[in-house]
Amino acid sequence: MKTMMIIACATAFASWGAILEIDPSQTVHATLRHNLIGSNIALWHQPWELSDSTLHCYVRELAPRFVRIPGGSWSNHYIWNGNGARRGDMFDLSRLQDGIWNIDWSDYAPGFNIEGDERRPVADNFHGSWDVKALHDFVEAFGAKAIVTVNLGSGTPEMAAEWVRWANKKNSYNVKYWELGNELEGSWELGHILPDGRTMNGQIYAERFRAFAEAMKAVDPTIKTGGPASSNDRGAFIQETLRDAGDLVDFISFHTYPVKNRQKSEDEFFKAIYSLEPAMDRIRSWIAEHQPERQDTIEIAITEWNSKVVEDRATADLMNGLWCTMWIGEMFRNGISFANQWDMMTATETGGHGLFYFEPFDFEQPGVPQEEMDRKFESFDPPCIPKGQYWALWLWSRFMGDRLVHSSLSGCEHLYSAVSRSDDGLQVLLVNTSRNQAENLKLELPGKLPSHATAIQLSHREYFWNPYTHQPQWSRRPEPMPIRLDRNLSIPPFSAVVVQVPIKKQFFKANQQPKSNFSKLEILLPESTPEDVPVEAWILAPEAAPCSVNEDEKTVSLTIDGPGRLDSKTIRINEGAGRFYITPIDTGTITVRTGRARAELQVLPVQSRIEILWPFETEVPSIASDFDLSLSDTAKPNQHTAAIQLDQSQPVSGQDCLLECKPIPDRIPKERVGGFAMEIKAAGNLVSADPHARLMIVLQSESDHWIPIGSLPLHEISADWEQREFKIEDHENLPAMQWLYAVRLQLSSSAPVTGELFINDAGLILR
Repeated sequence: MKTMMIIACATAFASWGAILEIDPSQTVHATLRHNLIGSNIALWHQPWELSDSTLHCYVRELAPRFVRIPGGSWSNHYIWNGNGARRGDMFDLSRLQDGIWNIDWSDYAPGFNIEGDERRPVADNFHGSWDVKALHDFVEAFGAKAIVTVNLGSGTPEMAAEWVRWANKKNSYNVKYWELGNELEGSWELGHILPDGRTMNGQIYAERFRAFAEAMKAVDPTIKTGGPASSNDRGAFIQETLRDAGDLVDFISFHTYPVKNRQKSEDEFFKAIYSLEPAMDRIRSWIAEHQPERQDTIEIAITEWNSKVVEDRATADLMNGLWCTMWIGEMFRNGISFANQWDMMTATETGGHGLFYFEPFDFEQPGVPQEEMDRKFESFDPPCIPKGQYWALWLWSRFMGDRLVHSSLSGCEHLYSAVSRSDDGLQVLLVNTSRNQAENLKLELPGKLPSHATAIQLSHREYFWNPYTHQPQWSRRPEPMPIRLDRNLSIPPFSAVVVQVPIKKQFFKANQQPKSNFSKLEILLPESTPEDVPVEAWILAPEAAPCSVNEDEKTVSLTIDGPGRLDSKTIRINEGAGRFYITPIDTGTITVRTGRARAELQVLPVQSRIEILWPFETEVPSIASDFDLSLSDTAKPNQHTAAIQLDQSQPVSGQDCLLECKPIPDRIPKERVGGFAMEIKAAGNLVSADPHARLMIVLQSESDHWIPIGSLPLHEISADWEQREFKIEDHENLPAMQWLYAVRLQLSSSAPVTGELFINDAGLILR
């Protein structure tokens, strides 16, 4: 008899209507969930990182089944064995002939990086802090297995085959999965441009795949070879590889960072998890077309994934932890065979992709002798702290099952669900992506299922990333807590909750719920803010106890003195942290209070200056235009200016850039960029039949490649020089400026444009 469990859900002040229907008898997909919580480690990790005993404990507890080595793009320019070619920091260049290194495969020595057409050792970072043996040993120490990405970019089939021999025959690492190359469709990869000048394409990759796979399988026929590790879910080279070398393809691999940098809202951020299904449908159609007899045996893997490419606060925040929890559910639902999060330990100043946080070593200490710096570096031992992503993988590892069962959720806009089954019971994952609204649940369980269950919660109470110090404020292991299933449950705002429902009489092990202490509160504010930008602020309750989804809502009231206003005066703190915003209305000191807690914020006047970067006095090779660009000495006395000649020019997509200004010099404090300025004039003959013809000013950032900040109608450009300033009006665009790389002036017109434009002294407005 089929058992159906129904979970009804409703937000406050709404009628019951949202339902989660679960059919435990219908398995959607079965796999070892530990296959989906792998990670990447790399040769560049620092000595104190991979050797950290606390990190070892956390990785053991996570229990990933696969860890990928030796580190993304380094795979394509790392000679894994340096025996006979490298001795310490010295190299025998006589072993380098026509870009190929002649290695003595009879023994092993740490390898090295190469670069350029001649494939010479990288001068300033030729090996990293570890070697591949250390990476293999690290993976083996935790009972995991390495996934090895071999050097198809600048290596040889012999080099890859010898790694198989050394790893599996000589050292018994028993590596099963071997990936051939990394993102070779990308211009950033060594091997994308071939020694003969050709550009790597799908046909060439498939030819090289066949040569590599045949050589590797000749050494160990039991291994599985795969690729092409495409850089995104569009799957470059996958179809050609299946077509031309499909008999040797045991798994297809690709990478994905589905949150597009232009997405700003949190709703868009979370909706990106649903990008996987169309990619899987596309890949499966290629397998069916080119390898129909092997549709059930060719695996599909994601060997690099994270929410987004740019490593900013979002990748370190709880938001990414919730996103990753949902993403693993989508990989499970779509039948991914194995997956590797990117990555275990890399970091940036504001966040980073890593599962763990290590305080960075300060290499810039003026006046400190080198010997003393070396001693400090040797003794440096920062604490290892799990980030939100780690706890996401940990929830799946510790509390979910290996069979995903059918479920259908409707009516809860901000809830995500995935349900698994084990021998002990059902595991219901619920993620609430709303910042402010708890989702109230009523569980209706048929039969004699128990009235008690266990809940494990990941929220700000367990993990809080300090946006001002750029490090975890706290990171706590989520604790299982007993709950009642015969009462309404409340899935807290911005949280992931696993409800474990036993189907036998015994209960899952859970701690008794400690009592929360909300008397100790802190207000978290930056020291200062410009007067024209709303300020993110937090109420912290550091001693808030682990979760109970049955608990009542706890709030605190805020007051504010000074030149500012609050977006809300009542803040929920059940999860240990509540966010609010302050909008300055003048300069001065703002004081925020709740109970005994208080904090001050200095509102500073916004002062700006123009930093001229492109005076056009001489030819600037990096300045580009889709039109006729030259230097003119006639538009301004005793000066050169940029001159753009338009002759019945019709701008179309891809051919509409009037001026592209880059790069942004390193001396510019990009985080202070607040706009663009220039001098501009038109010749008397500038005309267009389109009355709406205009120049569009666009900033380009690695965080958002298209940020329009203003426009200038052509009919407003006079025959006299005028200073024009285009300031960033949307304050949400300001954080993206730290990754600014170009300014573009786009010509927009539905009709041809004729005439001449002159531009002088272009630059950035610095706040």
